[in-house]
Amino acid sequence: MKSKIWKKGLFVLLGILLLFVLFIIGDGIFSPIPFRQLDSFSGIVIDSDSKKPLTGAAVLAIYYHESYSIAGANLWATDGQETLTDENGKFYIPSKKRWFVLYRGYTQGKLIIFKPGYGVFPSHKFSKAVGVNKTWPPPEKSVVYKLPKLSTKEERKANMYFNDFYDLPHQKIINFLNILNEEYKYLGIRPYSIKEQEK
Repeated sequence: MKSKIWKKGLFVLLGILLLFVLFIIGDGIFSPIPFRQLDSFSGIVIDSDSKKPLTGAAVLAIYYHESYSIAGANLWATDGQETLTDENGKFYIPSKKRWFVLYRGYTQGKLIIFKPGYGVFPSHKFSKAVGVNKTWPPPEKSVVYKLPKLSTKEERKANMYFNDFYDLPHQKIINFLNILNEEYKYLGIRPYSIKEQEK
């Protein structure tokens, strides 16, 4: 009798465990485990006209989370990674994985590339990811990004209206903010405030 009860309890436990696993895989409350679609990638940033590599461009990968409800879709930034292009204009963003993120919904990503004096990707209409239609490149694929040179202060001021990074902790985007502030100071715009404890 005890054996039958034990077996029945085991089947119930296995059933609950299976449902839990399916719940996770199917974008349940602990989704994503991990950020499966946000793999590592690399690229090269060049001047649109001269085709020369751009050194020291800030590359910011922003991770968003999207959830749906009766009221509609909600999208917010949850994490980020940054890097700078090297002397050959190359950059690399490693894969991003996080376990047991307490969000229900789906993860997305966006790439922002900024260098003072150039049109920001993807906001500027003449910035381009060669052969890629999305702002987040395919996994493991190196993409060439073309940034247009801006010749006047008016063009450069108009280029500064983007705020996708505002919700991210400053320590995640220090290089990006510092380079952004270089352009603000040149244009006579008040620099972005970086919290002292996060410098």
